[in-house]
Amino acid sequence: MIKERFSDVTLVELPPMRVARFRAVSRAPEDDAMKGLTQWATGAGLRGLPRNFGFDCEVTPEQAADGLRSYELWFVAPPGIMPAGPVNLIDFPGGRFAAMTVYHPFDDPFRWIPTGWNALHEWVISHGQEQPGATQCLEELVAGDEGSDLVLYHPVKEKTAHG
Repeated sequence: MIKERFSDVTLVELPPMRVARFRAVSRAPEDDAMKGLTQWATGAGLRGLPRNFGFDCEVTPEQAADGLRSYELWFVAPPGIMPAGPVNLIDFPGGRFAAMTVYHPFDDPFRWIPTGWNALHEWVISHGQEQPGATQCLEELVAGDEGSDLVLYHPVKEKTAHG
């Protein structure tokens, strides 16, 4: 069952990109971040859902004790778009990542997403690709065969001439 939940790991290059970002702190921060960015995107005249990436963020001990979590969501921003309200723009440098898809992660998200991250991290370590702190680990919500899937991106070492 677990093998059917995850794709094989591949190495990919994410290009540099300008992204609009929004961070939410709540009991459902992924949903709240999506609502916040979608509202901004609609007001900015964007049509359709842009490619998006997200990641968990730290919360204070008090927030955690209250059952709160934090999530930052990015929408890839087209040229000329302007930030507004709590949305600001940043430049993501891109880079090399190990990527793995979690199929149907929302059947049991607090099981399948952490299990996927653990499996991907173990792959990165076992293949000598660990690059701590190089850039952010990312999640990308993508359309799957039956609903949404989640692609996990873990930064890895750049290829060098010596290996």
